[in-house]
Amino acid sequence: MRLKNSPALVIADEWIGLEVEVVESPNPCEVGIKGVVIDETMKTFRIRTDRGIRTVEKRGRVFRVRYGKWVLRVRGDLVAFRPEERIKKGIMLIKRAKGVKI
Repeated sequence: MRLKNSPALVIADEWIGLEVEVVESPNPCEVGIKGVVIDETMKTFRIRTDRGIRTVEKRGRVFRVRYGKWVLRVRGDLVAFRPEERIKKGIMLIKRAKGVKI
């Protein structure tokens, strides 16, 4: 499995600075929120939009994210960890996929 410059890396990468849009949410008022992630906690993204800063929970949402040359749909449940934990877990998953023993 080739992962260099792969969209699979989005799970293990920093999200601050990425363009995102909420495409599915249990709260219909959140669908369509789009902008740039300016901060992240274990449970939320803070997104700078044209209308100000919005805080959106990760769990139960689906995000459209621009990552390099790709536009991806990412379930918020996959990134609902503290950023530093998500990055560590993502690196472990990538190493396993490459066949590197940890």
